[in-house]
Amino acid sequence: MKICTFASSSSGNCTVVSQGDTHILIDAGISLRRIREALRVVGITPDDLTCVLCTHEHTDHISGINMLVKYHKTPVFTSCGTGNAMCYAVPGVEMYLNCFEAGCGLEFGEITVKSFRTPHDTDESVGFTLTANGRTLAYATDLGHVSGEVLESAFGADIAIIEANHDRDMLRRGPYPAFLKKRILSERGHLSNSDSARFAAQLAESGTRYIQLSHLSRENNTPGLARETVESALYEKGIRAGSDVFIDVAPPYSPGRLYVV
Repeated sequence: MKICTFASSSSGNCTVVSQGDTHILIDAGISLRRIREALRVVGITPDDLTCVLCTHEHTDHISGINMLVKYHKTPVFTSCGTGNAMCYAVPGVEMYLNCFEAGCGLEFGEITVKSFRTPHDTDESVGFTLTANGRTLAYATDLGHVSGEVLESAFGADIAIIEANHDRDMLRRGPYPAFLKKRILSERGHLSNSDSARFAAQLAESGTRYIQLSHLSRENNTPGLARETVESALYEKGIRAGSDVFIDVAPPYSPGRLYVV
């Protein structure tokens, strides 16, 4: 299974997962031009895509979908709650939209997908596990906290892409208005570095070998701080970053590392 983030930030999120002739985008929150350019890096085109899986309807996760369905007729799969919201936000998506109940499983060619509920301020946001050839990716971003369902779903994955959105002190001291700080820090907001670190340690103890930190805030975090916080939490558990588990940070505006697991 091949995995590559194309963008990961509050400005846009998009990741490709491939196995054989099956190619799935998780979210499409960047322009079609950028999607085409990023897909070229991994040797495919939008016409090769099997589908898009959408985690939720916020703009940084769906802004490229209208052009994908218009020019490439790409099927879109998402939860029923997100699908309802997308019908108002994405012109023309209805013909290509396929809705599922959160928690259900789906089959796409050589990849098996399982959805799970995530605590975020939307109607029905979800994360995904994708399994192919005996390997599993857990994708869990936009989390106010790590719920039992999120942890159970991601537990034991070979590779995990998890949120490390903000450093709490940077956020509290930063320029955001009070209402936005409150939203981000809420149980349905975004995951802090310290919460992400605890999550990463739990995943590493379950056997996860690769963890990519994602959806970092430009104003309230830095890649170095996110990595340092996570690696320190791992060290306290006796887990060695770089040998027991490998920590990476997804670039915000360009393709990241290509994982082959």
